[in-house]
Amino acid sequence: MTTPCIALLVRSSQTAKTFSTAVVTRGQLYIDSVHRAGGMPLLMPPTYDPDVIDATLRRCDGVLVMGGGDVDPSLYAEERHAKCYDVNISHDRFEIAVLLAAIALDKPVLAICRGAQVLNVALGGTLIQHLDNAQDHGGLLHEVDVVPNTRLAAALSSTTSNGMSWHHQAIKSVAPDLLCVGQALDGTVEAVEHRTATWVLGVQWHPEKTAHEDPVQQSLFDALVNQAI
Repeated sequence: MTTPCIALLVRSSQTAKTFSTAVVTRGQLYIDSVHRAGGMPLLMPPTYDPDVIDATLRRCDGVLVMGGGDVDPSLYAEERHAKCYDVNISHDRFEIAVLLAAIALDKPVLAICRGAQVLNVALGGTLIQHLDNAQDHGGLLHEVDVVPNTRLAAALSSTTSNGMSWHHQAIKSVAPDLLCVGQALDGTVEAVEHRTATWVLGVQWHPEKTAHEDPVQQSLFDALVNQAI
């Protein structure tokens, strides 16, 4: 059996100083989680060429979109809040293009934290630019209620998740093509899935941070890879 190839979208780095050319980076915990699931990560650098995006996705079996800075509010027709940080519209446009292409090709997608927000914006939704209770979602484990009989519930084999939350933004209006399938106890949207695509999930928490010790969180990566087989 061929090992499923999972495209991990990477970003340019302004902090890596040991190279003489521009650098693209990605977090090791995401890579480790895909490896544990039996997948082969392929680092996909930013490009704005639709032919390159299409060709890359056709060679891959699934897509993982990861956490990071805030999405540019201009992409959902809002002015930037003072608390927005690390905005890079080039990264936003790259990830939006990949997500739309992946959905069109019906590739399985797992979008994490910022990735879930980009997914929502790509499909016409909006974001809360700064949560009033952002401290309750900053580096804390908290429970998420998962809607039964959803792709997310099946992936987790549970209707609850206790993942690591690390975000100050969240989904406000859910995109028409998405369904809210998970909420924090305070009502924050914590998970969405596509209404018609075979398997496209977005989770607001960071499963990769605890997946090495929490089988429920690792199960999201397992499900992605299994869908990609």
